[in-house]
Amino acid sequence: MHFLIPLFASSSVSVIGGQPVEPGEWPDAVAVLSRDAACTGTLITPDIVLTAGHCIDDDPVVALVGTVDFGRPGGEAIRIRAAVAYPDWEHGYDVGIVVLDHPAAAPSRAVAAPCTAREELVEGALVHLVGFGLTTRSGTGGNTRLHEARIPVVDALCSDDPACNPVVAPGGEFTAGAGACFGDSGGPVYLDTPEGPALIGVVSRGESLTDRPCGNGGVYVRADRIVSWIQRITGETVARTRCAGASDQDGPDVSPDPQREDDNADGGCAAAGGAGGVMVIALGVIAAAGLYRRRARSPKA
Repeated sequence: MHFLIPLFASSSVSVIGGQPVEPGEWPDAVAVLSRDAACTGTLITPDIVLTAGHCIDDDPVVALVGTVDFGRPGGEAIRIRAAVAYPDWEHGYDVGIVVLDHPAAAPSRAVAAPCTAREELVEGALVHLVGFGLTTRSGTGGNTRLHEARIPVVDALCSDDPACNPVVAPGGEFTAGAGACFGDSGGPVYLDTPEGPALIGVVSRGESLTDRPCGNGGVYVRADRIVSWIQRITGETVARTRCAGASDQDGPDVSPDPQREDDNADGGCAAAGGAGGVMVIALGVIAAAGLYRRRARSPKA
């Protein structure tokens, strides 16, 4: 039997088979830090970071923006004013947001519109997986560097794999090849578009094998599916990509079921709306074995 585990841990090492990210390469990739844990997130407006729902459970306190190594001085440490998980994220969309105490200086990332996803998120397409997660297939070790890997999309609609969540299928998630590990949770998956890379996925969970808990492929929440929820609860507008479609603006949220968000069925683009200091996390503290909180989840029938 396969078991699903959130790609989260209180230690950060990075993407399996990936390369260290150079400063300024992915400035919107954010370290979301709790007192005893770390996740990854994406800056989608100047003061909103999108991450995983299960990361919100650990009460994140600070976001470190504009760094490629949260274990060293540098970057912009911004306290988190509020953290909200998607309603019933355990059974729906495993996403959440953190609202920063003040806008970050780093540029925010546009989310892929659904029409962009239809055109570009296809089987075999290569996407960018970026995160502060572990780099070993055994899920051990310690590192605080940001890494990137190119991984292929396997199931763009997440309709065939037993790891997919039937509540939001088809189209609420997608699966992609080996790469993610503990600490990458909540991190970005970018899709190349004519306008540049856009956020298409949020790292949620991966399949765990007995001898190799990491690097076996993962399940990623479709970022385009939860934009209307973000805008509704924050009152801010999230930037979208432009593409051919019946409409280029978000339509009204008329979905009666919050688990079945249907953002901008044909197109979309909108302008982004709108206690510093350095926070250095001691690797020896966050790598303590007792702080690895791996919640096992079995595939739903």
